[in-house]
Amino acid sequence: MSQNIVSEHIFIFPFTWKYNSKKNHTLFLQHIQIHSKDFERLSNWELYYTQIKEDKDYNEFVYFYKPIRSALYSFPESPMIVRNYHYKGLGTNSYLEITIGNKIYRLHISSLCLKMYKTGIGLLSFEIINDRYTSLKEIEEINSFSKCIYPPMLPLEKAREELFPDYIKLYLDHQTIIEEDFRLNYYQESLSISPLIMTILGKPFICKTKNFKLGSIFIEPILGNQMFTLCLYKNTFILNQIKMGKEVQIFLERFMMLNKKRSYLEAASEYLKSEGSIYGINRFMLICISNELPKSKLYDQLVSLVLMQRATLLSLSTEIARVSTLSKYELSPAIASIYEIYIQFINQLYFKEITEDGEGAYVYEKLSEKLKIQEELEQLNFEMDEVHEYATLIEQSASNAKVQLLTIIGAALVLPSFVTSFFGMNILKDESLQWWMNRKVGLWLNSYVILPILIVITFTTWSRRKTKKQLFIKILCILLCMGSVIIIIKHGCGL
Repeated sequence: MSQNIVSEHIFIFPFTWKYNSKKNHTLFLQHIQIHSKDFERLSNWELYYTQIKEDKDYNEFVYFYKPIRSALYSFPESPMIVRNYHYKGLGTNSYLEITIGNKIYRLHISSLCLKMYKTGIGLLSFEIINDRYTSLKEIEEINSFSKCIYPPMLPLEKAREELFPDYIKLYLDHQTIIEEDFRLNYYQESLSISPLIMTILGKPFICKTKNFKLGSIFIEPILGNQMFTLCLYKNTFILNQIKMGKEVQIFLERFMMLNKKRSYLEAASEYLKSEGSIYGINRFMLICISNELPKSKLYDQLVSLVLMQRATLLSLSTEIARVSTLSKYELSPAIASIYEIYIQFINQLYFKEITEDGEGAYVYEKLSEKLKIQEELEQLNFEMDEVHEYATLIEQSASNAKVQLLTIIGAALVLPSFVTSFFGMNILKDESLQWWMNRKVGLWLNSYVILPILIVITFTTWSRRKTKKQLFIKILCILLCMGSVIIIIKHGCGL
């Protein structure tokens, strides 16, 4: 079949995941939960560890810089950054049927893969082989499969005018048939992930909060209703037309937007032309039109890495917005949990360069630009700083409250300490049994207790605000201090 392949299509569905465990749900715990044994027992999936058995495995492995490999591949003894899975029920006779209008496209399913990242991001990949359909229009309609997460608009007839499938059917080795005709009641199931995708994911994945039970994995789409499409297309005629500057490039731009009605936007995509191929890059698609299909499929890993970064940045930004509404007692630990995974993301999953290959480096750079990775990272840094300052203010407020509490307790202990020391002194020894009737005791209390307290109260309550209440307090404190001083001047301090 490899000699007859016209195109290869890889559709990647990014989503966020949350595992329902017994631990506090206000914290970001995905980087801890990924170690759970439950992730080794997903019903439709089996763990896959990278092995180098063929030349293509070696070539793909050494294509990326060493730090990048741990973010793409799983190794038995390596730190847990990503779990890679292969679909259990996929056989050699598995195929996909896409119905658009009166035409049915039958395509071979090469692989179904799943990546689960410690950042709370998952990537579901469909790798499809086309060995029958050659025109650019047919390739465009095959790529409409990327819109099957949920309808972009209602009614469905309106969506289908803008290139949306009528019907999808998966045959998994002639044993399992999964169908999708988009007949849900979308007024009640708005933004619900397609049953086709949820059936493939299987248990314990769910997309409805009412089913979020212990041990389940709740997922949500993170980049809208469209999967990212990686399309490798062999067509020498179109390639030569584009190089000659024909109008087909305008059609190619519309093709990359996956919308038959959308007008031509000159800046929507980036193009790289080389001797044997042309690359088109935008935020929905990476297409490579060439004389021969690449023997080594490296761009699926490259695209997965960029999508994971984009999805992680958006997910962390959403988490920050969520925790900022928590109570002050839950806020600080929740922010600390997000900051922990943020640091791990920067150190282990964010890369400015991934390969020394010129074309690969260009594709990665332009794809990162189209998905606004750097802009999202700067925005996330700003949000992290803001929420950190907010948490610091709350902690300082809590600390001040504790200091004030200690001050009140200390002030409460002053009175018994004063009474004990007062009666333990030799002053007024003879009058101590009836001290409340002795004039000297009153003078002594005025001089050494009342006047100092009044002075402290005056200074601590003094304010520049000129409200009636503040003015009354100022006048009262001044009058009381003056009265105490006058008593001392006229009658002494009682010693």
